[in-house]
Amino acid sequence: AAYGRSATGQINQLPFYDAYARSLRPKLVVLVFVRNDIKDNHRLLAGITKGWDPDKSPYVVAEKSAAGAITLRPPDPAWKAWVMWPSGADANEEKALRAEMLAQRPRYQSIIEASMPRLRAVLPDPPTPLSMEAMEFTAFALDEFQRRVAGAGASLWLLLATSKVLHFRLGDASDPVRVVVEGLAEARGIPVVSQHDYMVRQGREPWEGTFAYDNHWNPTGHQWAAEALLERLRQRPEVCGGNGV
Repeated sequence: AAYGRSATGQINQLPFYDAYARSLRPKLVVLVFVRNDIKDNHRLLAGITKGWDPDKSPYVVAEKSAAGAITLRPPDPAWKAWVMWPSGADANEEKALRAEMLAQRPRYQSIIEASMPRLRAVLPDPPTPLSMEAMEFTAFALDEFQRRVAGAGASLWLLLATSKVLHFRLGDASDPVRVVVEGLAEARGIPVVSQHDYMVRQGREPWEGTFAYDNHWNPTGHQWAAEALLERLRQRPEVCGGNGV
């Protein structure tokens, strides 16, 4: 069974497990991780990128107190999308305008100004205050998933997804986003399956697994993701109660 929705990171996907997957009593829960998930796990970055007011989010979001404690906040039933900008504004101009508008709010001013002008980068080098918080929220989401899944007697894995566009691709071991995600998973004992590595072993190219004018998987991409997971499951049959046959 698969659950998902556009523009969500692992923080926002926690209710999918709570409301739908938990009742199925799965032996294995797999989080599909794409490059922009780190941004989507931060309500301010997600709001700037996706176009909704981070103070009235349509999803469950993470909040950090002045003391550094991270908590979850439920979605706002009156969530607010931004008004459409003039047709002459491109996507990057829209994001810049949203950031400027949010920087006028006292609670966001300092962190946005300290993170400019590198808001577009997933993991800017050196890190910005916003990117560091986004990584903290990503780690918090993994902790929350692991707590829920392990408490139900199941296993938690990560699948690193790939696509034809480089900035969405979790590629070779030198990819900084992959390094961060694998580090977070390793620190928590969460196995990681790389779709990219599986495709390389099979001699396949990323663009073959996505739609022609879309970065999402086509049926072939879904097949390769399943095959990558199946390959690992054959090495770890005990995860699903099997014997490898």
